[in-house]
Amino acid sequence: MRNKHFNMILFWVALLAQSFALAGNTQPQTEESQSLEIIHEQAMSFLKQKVDQKLIEPKIQLKKLNQRLRLPQCQSALEIVDRSQGKYTGRVTLGVKCHSPSWQTFVTAKIDGKLPVVVSTQGILKQAVIKPEDVKLTYLHYKKVPNDHLISAEKAIGMRAKKAIAPNEVLIIRDLQPPYWVLKKHNVTLITQIGGIEVKTKGVALQSAVERQQVEVENSASKKVVKGIVIAPNTVLVP
Repeated sequence: MRNKHFNMILFWVALLAQSFALAGNTQPQTEESQSLEIIHEQAMSFLKQKVDQKLIEPKIQLKKLNQRLRLPQCQSALEIVDRSQGKYTGRVTLGVKCHSPSWQTFVTAKIDGKLPVVVSTQGILKQAVIKPEDVKLTYLHYKKVPNDHLISAEKAIGMRAKKAIAPNEVLIIRDLQPPYWVLKKHNVTLITQIGGIEVKTKGVALQSAVERQQVEVENSASKKVVKGIVIAPNTVLVP
């Protein structure tokens, strides 16, 4: 009987020892980490698309995340949030979001390159109307480009210079005025509404005027001076 109880005790001791041994050999499961390289690749792809058609010869220097950073593996598509919208050069910041599980990190980059600008090919006098031969499109390093610069030579043509512009000067919006639609001492068409009927007569502008500006015009037939609103090139509506 004693041997039976002794053998039973040995059995339970052995069983407990085996359980402890198995517990000691079990390694804790580690959570899979998000690949930082994938974050870098998606951030770089976003930036390349952002500067496409905006910069010439762009150079993007992406500051990589610290390799010690541990983020849970994202189970959803990564979302890139542009925290520097409208900025295409210099230092920019992107937010990288995961929705499942929820986390966010930030990636910064430095963008270098050239911007399209309109420059004068020769000196332009104050109040002069800009002609096609007065301007050209070129590219300058972004640090040399002033704010509010023009990027289309076509949009500069026909505008008037608010000030004298030197040769090889970058054209900026605030230095230009809208083109005249009516020129002083030039013929214009006068339009008048009479009882629902549109009547057109000829006249001579007594001053230059831009779109929607009020202008005085002398009626060529009656020689009477009237006031009207410029509604189209060489066209004045008389209320």
